[in-house]
Amino acid sequence: MKCMSVLIATAEQEVYRGQANMVIAPSVNGELAIMPSHAPLLAVLRPGEIRIDCPEETQCDKCHTDYMVVFGGFLEVQPDGITILADAIERAEDIDANQARQAAQKAKELLNSPDKDKAMRALLDLELAIAKLRVARRNSKESFLKPSRTN
Repeated sequence: MKCMSVLIATAEQEVYRGQANMVIAPSVNGELAIMPSHAPLLAVLRPGEIRIDCPEETQCDKCHTDYMVVFGGFLEVQPDGITILADAIERAEDIDANQARQAAQKAKELLNSPDKDKAMRALLDLELAIAKLRVARRNSKESFLKPSRTN
């Protein structure tokens, strides 16, 4: 199976660089699934989950999956790969599920605010908290199912 290069970065740091069989990312127009040889594309990202199916070692037919949460940004697909420039990224292993639950609860309480700006911000906060909870749940299942590696 063919692979493509993936670069994910914020203004502060490079978050991810590697090869992938597929990248799934949340755009403002819906979820995008990008595979090798995808047509060139530029998309605005909304808060949500990014999934990267990665080849293990150099064999693209054996894959593992990385998850992270993007807070927004841009995705560019070129013939040589994908670049994601994110406002912020949180890797699965860095997510605090309890904190995400509290953020979701607080956002739900503010959804019906008479202040429309506050209600819109609460909706974005809720979307982000839900994405964090999904990624945290997937990461805990993945780490439970993965065989331990010894060197």
